[in-house]
Amino acid sequence: MKHLLLVITSLVLFACSTPRVAYDYDTKKDFNTYTTYSYYPNLNTNLSDLDTKRLLASTDSILATKGLKISDTPQLYINFKSKQYKTPNNNRIGIGIGNGPFNIGGSIPFGAPNQHIQLTMDFIDVSKDELIWQAEVDDVQNSTHTPENRENFFYVMMNKVLQKYPPKK
Repeated sequence: MKHLLLVITSLVLFACSTPRVAYDYDTKKDFNTYTTYSYYPNLNTNLSDLDTKRLLASTDSILATKGLKISDTPQLYINFKSKQYKTPNNNRIGIGIGNGPFNIGGSIPFGAPNQHIQLTMDFIDVSKDELIWQAEVDDVQNSTHTPENRENFFYVMMNKVLQKYPPKK
């Protein structure tokens, strides 16, 4: 019984993992001076059109809470690049036969591979045409998500990415 509870707890913890995010930025910039943004003119996210709309809507919503406004004359350009890849699913069922010193065992994998989205978000100072802030996020996306779940997926991802923007001095 204890082992079953441990397995169920482990599965729940791994299923609820959050996106992993890495940040980099120009430490000499005062990010509080930036108040307007727009998306890079030749934006190509490598996502579907629907997922790109979800990504941009989530970004707009979160940036608005941080006091940034979308503008025709922006101080910042935001650019996205993405890559999708699959990793093997590590879910396995163990099987064992035997008693004493004569045991035979193994495991059988089950489940589809994990579909990952690796997304890079760049903030570019328009006046100097230089990269000033960057975040990279990697998360597992369930390909069977409903449209509503996909919206939530991108909102959670962007919320995690923008959690540390603007950087603290």
